Amino acid sequence: MCIVHTLATIAIVSVMGISVVVQHLTDDTEKSRLTITLVTITSICFAFFGVPVGPLVDGGVLKILGRNKDQYGRQRMFGSISFGVASSLVGFITDWTDDMNAIFYVYACSAICFILVAGNTHFKSERVEEIYMHRQPNISSSSSSSSSSPEPRQVKSNTQRYERKMKQFQVDPYEEVGIDLDSSQIRQNEIQRLIQFATESSIIEAVNLSNPPSHRRRSARPKFDEPSTILELLKKPEVSLFYLTMMLMGASLNMVVSFLFIYLKQDLGASSSQVGLTGLIGSSTELVFFFYSRDLIRLFGIKSLVILGHVLTIIRVFAYTILPKSPTGASIALGLHLLNGIAFSALWGAGVVQADELAPPSLQATSQGLLAAMYAGVGAGLGSLVGGVIYERYGCNAMFYTVIALTVTSLEIYLEVNTRCAISHFIKWSYKTCIYLYKRVQQARGIGQAVPRWSGGRIRLEDD
Repeated sequence: MCIVHTLATIAIVSVMGISVVVQHLTDDTEKSRLTITLVTITSICFAFFGVPVGPLVDGGVLKILGRNKDQYGRQRMFGSISFGVASSLVGFITDWTDDMNAIFYVYACSAICFILVAGNTHFKSERVEEIYMHRQPNISSSSSSSSSSPEPRQVKSNTQRYERKMKQFQVDPYEEVGIDLDSSQIRQNEIQRLIQFATESSIIEAVNLSNPPSHRRRSARPKFDEPSTILELLKKPEVSLFYLTMMLMGASLNMVVSFLFIYLKQDLGASSSQVGLTGLIGSSTELVFFFYSRDLIRLFGIKSLVILGHVLTIIRVFAYTILPKSPTGASIALGLHLLNGIAFSALWGAGVVQADELAPPSLQATSQGLLAAMYAGVGAGLGSLVGGVIYERYGCNAMFYTVIALTVTSLEIYLEVNTRCAISHFIKWSYKTCIYLYKRVQQARGIGQAVPRWSGGRIRLEDD
């Protein structure tokens, strides 16, 4: 991770040297062509090395959190804090120095801090068997020193049975299994005390493997239909459509982010300080939402938060189309940017957790990489490309309407797969309702009902 981010930092910071390389050229056409070529090369290198950093960080955070994946938002909120501080700092430094290179200076300093922190971060191991095998010699020696009655064969048999139990129930090393598997937290004397009074049956009972709690009870039968490759995982409709949804939302949000500054500067007349405040304003709501994401996920669920991100994006982008072209409109646009923080944090926080749940344990890191590739790679690239063409030819409002169309499409796909509130479900409900009302009307009018036969005698009419 550190090496990849270092290469990405070198690629993006080298953009500052392009002006020095082309300054000796006298022909403006040749200078522009060389500048565009060098910028394209550095941008590709930055995307190639920089995009994987996000999923690597997310995968590392989820690995550290273990079964507490709903705590992801409280870790991600620090990214919102740094983004808001950095973007505001860049805006004020640019206004103060009138030098665009301030962007690269701030980025380089932030990258150095990230590399130092990431290089000193320890990620837990994923396999219980590996950790247990590391502990096995200590446990064996402890048992032999504390009790002289068990024979080596019995200890070996107990160890093998314990190992089979661990594999049978596939215990997560981050779940509570009676002992903490982290080497920094296990005390040798506690292990010795456990072995001293415990037999094989009491060990199994102590770690509660024969009857684990419901929150970590798993089927002992192996899952033969579990996908082993990313292609097999994508063959599942709910998985492939989820990544398609995230790609469309990546295109929509990045289309707005890429040209929001131009929209504020050219169309609304905002200053550089106001443009720089967009990051701080958006990060303020991101911070709050990411902090309470665990409670929100437990209260409303992952699917509700993803839907909320779609709805708020539609509302915010539609509001941009009706803003007055004045400094007042710029101030209102800054206020609307608060919705962006809520929409992004709801969408990304819930999306990361859902991608982790859709994938088997062997593909969870790959699923995070695919999520980042679809959202920040393919989606962001298509959004920036298509948004630039539409903005240049048809204006900002046409681009915003395109964003609304993409977001509505993404929302419909997500609703079709995960809820019963999609258009197809509404059509089915409307059809059934119409059939029911039609039958009730026909029944009230007596149409289609058989006329009962008269079972009595002959009808006699009284004489006048």
